[in-house]
Amino acid sequence: MAEKKYPAGQYLSALFGYARDFNYNHLVFEVNRFKVLVSLQRRSNTYGNADLFYGSAEPKAFAPVLSAINQAIEIAELEGDRQATVKTPDLTRKDQIFQFKMKEFGHGKYLLDLSI
Repeated sequence: MAEKKYPAGQYLSALFGYARDFNYNHLVFEVNRFKVLVSLQRRSNTYGNADLFYGSAEPKAFAPVLSAINQAIEIAELEGDRQATVKTPDLTRKDQIFQFKMKEFGHGKYLLDLSI
């Protein structure tokens, strides 16, 4: 079976657009050796709390998306900043700013929480 790769710019544009339209303020990536799970979380007194499963993919196919996010985080860390910026070409706002928190659980599993 041919593996389709996720285009980073288009996927991130769709993800950030959906999150903003429905007032989600956290993008959560759960990554292990076998799959990547993407979910949206809302933590809000105004709109209420909610969790939404957005999608899953194989790590090799999802590599361009994670690479774009990791590159933005590395640049922010080098500059000593707590906020990273990622390019989203399909949205009116071309640059999306987010805060990040990563937890490593060992054995190739980690959780990346982007706060937008």
